[in-house]
Amino acid sequence: CAEDDRHDFVTDILIRYKNLKKIYGYKIKDYWSNISTVDAYYQTNMDFLKPEVREYFFRTQPSIYSKVSDMVKNSLVASGSIINGTVENSILFKKTFVGNNCVIKNSIILNDVYLGDNVYIENCIVESRDTIRANTRYVGENGVRVVVEKNERYAL
Repeated sequence: CAEDDRHDFVTDILIRYKNLKKIYGYKIKDYWSNISTVDAYYQTNMDFLKPEVREYFFRTQPSIYSKVSDMVKNSLVASGSIINGTVENSILFKKTFVGNNCVIKNSIILNDVYLGDNVYIENCIVESRDTIRANTRYVGENGVRVVVEKNERYAL
């Protein structure tokens, strides 16, 4: 009977649909973070300054050595970076240039950023390939501030 065949077909589709809707979960014992917002991205990166988080991912604590011991405190600095100021509780991605007398606190500086002399950055994320003019100040007063300053690097 055609009606019975149609009923069996619809039942088969419903069973397959329900099987596809099963949700699987995994218990995470150690570190997990959802970086779906700017604040969450900031906090997740800042978590890497905690020894227990670094140890979980890298299994050893990376050390920063500089000629002047006060220049870099509790920070992660990637290769190719040049620091002529003070960096505290921050993460500097590759090829970051920090000018003379700069202060960077609680911030994330993404790849290939140039900071002119006397720049103050606190509670910020500075966009990649950015140039921050000398004598400027950026502070995230009520949360994290995203800094985008596309200035010509050689016009400073």
